[in-house]
Amino acid sequence: MMLWSSVGQVLTSLDDAKWFPRQDHQQESTPMQISMERSGGFTGIPLVVTVDTVTLSPAEAEHLRQLVNAADFFRLPEAIADTPQPDRFHYQITVQDNGQHHTVSVSESAMPAGLRPLVQWLTAAARRR
Repeated sequence: MMLWSSVGQVLTSLDDAKWFPRQDHQQESTPMQISMERSGGFTGIPLVVTVDTVTLSPAEAEHLRQLVNAADFFRLPEAIADTPQPDRFHYQITVQDNGQHHTVSVSESAMPAGLRPLVQWLTAAARRR
């Protein structure tokens, strides 16, 4: 009888601890800030957005982190050059995360494929505001 009582207390303690590693990971992650400025294009109207993961839902914040990681953003060169082309967009993207700060300047035509989903997400976020 004593054994079952102890087991029940341990199981209750485990339930109380709420062992959900994914949630704990999200709570421990530091806020990330991303800003993007798009210039150029046919009309020349700039598009500017700044996103702080603190203002996002946990799912959106995780998705944004995945886009930054998939782009291998912190390993991209500061300037990705291409021959200037009329009516094309130019992007300046800055990410601050976990003590790191990196800015990438890239033209639409020279944008690496891995960076494109992040730029599309940020463009959509700018339009929602």
